[in-house]
Amino acid sequence: MSRETRDTPQLDELDHKLLSALSQDGRKAVSGLAKELGLSRQAVAERIRVLERARVIRGYRADIDPISLGFTVRAHIRLSLDLTQSLRKAADIRKKLVSNPLIRSVHRVSGEDCYVVEMVGRHIDDVNDVLQELLATRAVQSSRTAFVLETIVQKDGLGALEPSLLAPRS
Repeated sequence: MSRETRDTPQLDELDHKLLSALSQDGRKAVSGLAKELGLSRQAVAERIRVLERARVIRGYRADIDPISLGFTVRAHIRLSLDLTQSLRKAADIRKKLVSNPLIRSVHRVSGEDCYVVEMVGRHIDDVNDVLQELLATRAVQSSRTAFVLETIVQKDGLGALEPSLLAPRS
């Protein structure tokens, strides 16, 4: 079962409030959350543990600006694989994509392309190097690259949750 279709626990109103508070400030102390939600610290800590085990809460992290580390080039690469090649070659592509730290996301998609890849780099040559590495597998039928000129909006994960995102599923 893919992550997109896995069963998730039934969330109640308190879970929604807890998730909303944590999405605004993931470092908020359990005692502060307990006061905000009108629950004991133990009850809040247990709810957090349950949500973490169910992968509703996937983790806590620092959101580092890639530009501050010199990663000023962003590119989206659309890959079509040569389906006449062996499955091993397609697996080689996946392995190269997963292992490369410049690759920030990979989506297997419907339509004429097989994958949409988002990557960062310090130089345009970084994009070229990734493309050359992928082409060397001889599993790529075609690729199209678009360089990001401007990011209008980027919402990684769900970020700070808006109330509309917590509405019950129908």
